Amino acid sequence: MIKTLKVFSFLVLFGCQFIHAQETKNQTKPNILLIISDQHSGKVMTQRGYEYVTTPGIDELVKEGVSYTRSYCTYPVCMSSRAGLMTGVMPSKSGPNLLKYNSIGKTLKDGGYETAYYGKWHVSTSKIKDIPEWHGFESYKREYNDTKTTKLSIDFINKKHDKPFFMVTSLLNPHDCCELARNISDLGDDYHDGAVEENMDLEYCPPLPTNFNIPKKEAEGFYTRRTPDTTDKTNFGKHPVKYWQEQEWRQYMYGYDRLVEKMDNHILSIVKALDKKGELENTIIFYTSDHGDGHSSHEWNQKMTFYEESVNVPFVVSWKGHTKAGVIDSKLLTSGLDLYPTICEMAGVSYSDTLEGENLSPYFLKDVKIPKKTRAYVVSELNQKEKNKPKGRVFVGRMVVTEDYKYILFDGGEHPEQFFDLKNDPGELHTLVDSKKYKKQISAHRQMLKDWINTTKDSFPINKIPQN
Repeated sequence: MIKTLKVFSFLVLFGCQFIHAQETKNQTKPNILLIISDQHSGKVMTQRGYEYVTTPGIDELVKEGVSYTRSYCTYPVCMSSRAGLMTGVMPSKSGPNLLKYNSIGKTLKDGGYETAYYGKWHVSTSKIKDIPEWHGFESYKREYNDTKTTKLSIDFINKKHDKPFFMVTSLLNPHDCCELARNISDLGDDYHDGAVEENMDLEYCPPLPTNFNIPKKEAEGFYTRRTPDTTDKTNFGKHPVKYWQEQEWRQYMYGYDRLVEKMDNHILSIVKALDKKGELENTIIFYTSDHGDGHSSHEWNQKMTFYEESVNVPFVVSWKGHTKAGVIDSKLLTSGLDLYPTICEMAGVSYSDTLEGENLSPYFLKDVKIPKKTRAYVVSELNQKEKNKPKGRVFVGRMVVTEDYKYILFDGGEHPEQFFDLKNDPGELHTLVDSKKYKKQISAHRQMLKDWINTTKDSFPINKIPQN
């Protein structure tokens, strides 16, 4: 079945009044720009009170739009997360069966949009050059250098367009924090868009995070990959932190923050290009990231955990004159599922009604009635292989996040279940799964996971959920 859309379009003659965008005379659809960064933790934003970065590009978007602080990726690693972003389908389904689902690019192309994709691809195991009919991007180039990706994007903006455009600008940074960590550990690696300082004086480095310590009874689905030594050829290059002291962790944070600023500078250049062309008021800009980074919290670099630093990502939507302006919102959402239906609604194109995401436009557009019913929880997925064991087992995990709590369950291990009170323990240092005080809340979250599995036909074994 196909969903008939209710799309709100701006009418200059009537101010900020929105109506259905079905064949309205003398009315053009907006351009849509989706900017995706790689490995940008939602906590490392000025909008979250983080003091050690300067991000005029993102700040410019938020000045005219809304920044959501409770946005979660569907899977905290790039290939799986991006499969979700491109299909609007959870990675456990879309990752291994990508071509079974409709690409957002093809959907927009079929809906009358000129489509383009520039930058990092990494959508499941696919190669962008091999599946042009599936992805639907008429102009595309895989590129890992953000300066080149930005030039391609600006050139596309400046060309003549006979139709509204949908462009994805996929920036690599701050993913080069992986190269940064290897360089700090003397493994040696090359940056993709210029180096950052690796040995900054501690006077100029951020302090260690307040949740630097590793929680007790950490799930094997996390620590099976923790602190490999140099004999672990598989994982040491990913997490070369076993021998780090405070100095290295803080220098890592400093370098990571500079990589965020590099990425942000490209966002600013693109926004300026749209402004110069006079297209800002006709272009909806979405910004998000495929996943976050440990950023030294819990003595962790990289992704692949359900901790906030890795799974909570930025989500900004900005449409000058049309969106609420300068708003910081704590609505619970999942960028990997919600982007697809939201973009389709704003573009006025049809999409499958089997998608599990939510159209977010009523929450960020001006003068639109906000729905009374909101989702109670969001879900993320993770598969984690045992370190340094070619035939080691894979721990399969699910995360359920609600307004105040986070529930985590893996299908095995000594400590498969975790429960955090995010309101009173935002650093996730104390698991409460054995607490009698939280028995009712834990029971409710177990039921939410059961409901999710039954409703979405999730493959996670429901019999692994403990009985209440």
